[in-house]
Amino acid sequence: MFDPSLRDRAVLVTGAAGFIGQVVARDLAAVGFPVRAGMRRSAVSLPEGAVAVRCDLANAAATRAAVAGTSAVVHAAYGDSATMVAECRTLLAAMTAARVPCLVYFSSVAVYGDRTGSVDEEVATPGPAGAYGDAKIACEAFVRAWARDPAAPDRRVLILRPGIVYGTGSTFWVDKLAERIRARAWGDFGAAGAGPAALVHVDDIGALVAGAVRWLTLAPSEWPQVSVFNVVGPETPRWNDYFAALAARIGAPPLRPLGGLRLSLRQGLAVPAKVARKLGLPLFRRAALAPTGPEMAIFGRDVRYDTAAIRARGLAPRIGVAEGLSRTAFKPPR
Repeated sequence: MFDPSLRDRAVLVTGAAGFIGQVVARDLAAVGFPVRAGMRRSAVSLPEGAVAVRCDLANAAATRAAVAGTSAVVHAAYGDSATMVAECRTLLAAMTAARVPCLVYFSSVAVYGDRTGSVDEEVATPGPAGAYGDAKIACEAFVRAWARDPAAPDRRVLILRPGIVYGTGSTFWVDKLAERIRARAWGDFGAAGAGPAALVHVDDIGALVAGAVRWLTLAPSEWPQVSVFNVVGPETPRWNDYFAALAARIGAPPLRPLGGLRLSLRQGLAVPAKVARKLGLPLFRRAALAPTGPEMAIFGRDVRYDTAAIRARGLAPRIGVAEGLSRTAFKPPR
């Protein structure tokens, strides 16, 4: 619901040209926030109430200019693992200079590494967790320290750890999977695909952030200095079931069992097949689109991310898989 009282509380969204950032900017503008859509280069169609601003996090001066005069920042930019920490520190320095007290930081369940079983936010993050996960762990540490600066007691930080974010514009978890399914390079992986899929629809992410930023800016005293939430949808189907639902949604034939020797052979041909495709040769297309070893590790991992903390705040995602896929637009087949 649009709230006129928010008209003087500008919010910067970094990465506003990205998959998640676009939806966050849209939903913040929809509730009444003036949105600064921070972008490095890309131009995208912006909703009413949002304006594009240059926000290159590798450029301290540009970042300071983008942050100045805002009430809150949503850091949704997807950075390279090698530069992520430096860019996060540049943003925090700009927020300090501008005295911006509220930050929503997008982390990831990748910080938990290969943990299995039930995982809540109090579980110590391991190391190493891969380049991406380790970078997120480091950024979280800087964000926490920034929030707890005794010289700035008004600061509030919300760290979000989403699971698998899907929806319109999801390159990997929607469009790439649809391509693989249409090419019959995908299948039902049996026990190897029986792990729970920690899915969350991007529309739930946008609604969550809009609600949280409204709360953080209007009633900061109701929040601790640092809050950390796992963000996973209300349903966590088996990966095999998600693949089957996605296949049905795009009108593809039911998925056939794929495992054992057939899967191993395709994976063995994956590297030469990818080279052939780059050269424009129509060879081994199914092998080139076969699941990789790291992907199969995700599909088989028995891990469930506890969401009690976010549910207690009334901000939990609500979109189930059937509704989420019905909301999702797919790229046309190539």
